[in-house]
Amino acid sequence: MKGKILFVAGAAVGYVLGARAGRGAYVKIKSQAESLWENPSVQKTVHQAEGFVKENAPVVGKKLQDAAGDAASRAKSVASKASDKADDVKDNAKSAASDAARSDSEGAAKLPGVNVGE
Repeated sequence: MKGKILFVAGAAVGYVLGARAGRGAYVKIKSQAESLWENPSVQKTVHQAEGFVKENAPVVGKKLQDAAGDAASRAKSVASKASDKADDVKDNAKSAASDAARSDSEGAAKLPGVNVGE
């Protein structure tokens, strides 16, 4: 239903913008839209929709609040895991750098004419 309404609205806008008739076409479409809006069956449906929204707004609000809380909890968990992983990577990098430096200094000490640590 929503798609049909959007299609009709888009067609009306396109017609108005593209019509050579100009303002006359706009006035005609506007008056037809107003008469449709003032139709008692349309207004009855509008009031039913308003009532439905008023009745269900608290339920929808609660569900949105719960979903936001769940999303925040999950985001916090993922951030914590990412932080732990980053710490592990940092520790591994330090260890590898230390091992590489130690290996380089040992290898350099074996080179003739190179005195390391003096």
